[in-house]
Amino acid sequence: MPLRSLLHPLRLGLVALLALPAVSPAAPEGPPPPPVPVITVEPGPAVVYKTYTGRTEAHRHVEVRAQVSGILEERRYVEGERVEAGDPLFRIDPRAYRAAVHQAEADLIAARTTLSAARRDWERIGSLYERDVASEKARDDARSALEQAQAGVEVAEAKLEAARIDLDYTSVTAPIAGFAGLRAVSVGNLVDVGDRLVTIQEVNPIQVILPMPVNDPFTDSPALNPSPDRPTPAEIAGIRGPGGKPLRGELNYRAADIDRRTNTIRLRGVFDNPGNALRPNEYVRVRLKVAEPQDALLIPQTAVTSGPEPDSTAVFVVDGEDRAHLRVVELGPETTDGVIVRSGLEAGDRVVTDGLINVRPDAPVKPKPQQGQDEQGA
Repeated sequence: MPLRSLLHPLRLGLVALLALPAVSPAAPEGPPPPPVPVITVEPGPAVVYKTYTGRTEAHRHVEVRAQVSGILEERRYVEGERVEAGDPLFRIDPRAYRAAVHQAEADLIAARTTLSAARRDWERIGSLYERDVASEKARDDARSALEQAQAGVEVAEAKLEAARIDLDYTSVTAPIAGFAGLRAVSVGNLVDVGDRLVTIQEVNPIQVILPMPVNDPFTDSPALNPSPDRPTPAEIAGIRGPGGKPLRGELNYRAADIDRRTNTIRLRGVFDNPGNALRPNEYVRVRLKVAEPQDALLIPQTAVTSGPEPDSTAVFVVDGEDRAHLRVVELGPETTDGVIVRSGLEAGDRVVTDGLINVRPDAPVKPKPQQGQDEQGA
């Protein structure tokens, strides 16, 4: 068969194949827009709170020292445990001081006996002097002896009182209630007057020292200028007492000078500490109201993310086509209802409040109302 005859059917088949309509495979559908909670920001009243970091101190810190010398015979408290005012802590050998009391008691008896004799002599010489039987000198001598005897009794009484006090000092008691620390001297050692025996710290209430930066924007706020007559209510942030109750207190002092080393001003607060939730030398955060209510745009802290520039902050704003756009914002202080937005947003903007990890710039989202939006200040 000629070659031309064989190629003709092949051409016809190829033409028929090319004439068939082209069928493209269906493009795969992308993932659906992620649902995200959204609020519409509107101006509303904002109470400005701020948190400062401070360090706890014992409300009272007392060093118990020996007031008499002697051998330390006994420790009567458990180290690290709480003691009440008047509880026994130590005993110093009392024998020498007990003997001193007995000696002073005997000296007082002798002095009173001398006084009685001097009083009888004075009465007798006085009677004789009135009858011109005794001389004036004899009368004066009798009066002097009486006065000396009276003074002798007073001296003996004072010595007895001092001896009894020294004897009492051999039983060392707690001057305040609080936690007693480690002993400074072991039993069996000789202690002298003034030697430290133990330290007691009262921690309920407890003090907090707050170093406030000199350039703090609220440094002139009345809340940060407290005094005993004008204290500022405050609360320990993040730590709760028994039953989940917050640890509340007040600031009552602001230093007049500036700490040159840290360029800060010291504030002091006193806080309830039930259950001893706090101990001295802990770092805590103190939250307080630093400004009165003001109209502001508020967003929840969960709406804030990092901006495109270093140290910048941003939020995702949803447009009318339900696309999320990253917008840089300037934030102000924290409030009870969120964070104040100083610039970058306008009233009516819709802001994504959570689930930011699922949002991409300029990508579509599926907005859903923020639960409790009215409580977010929008």
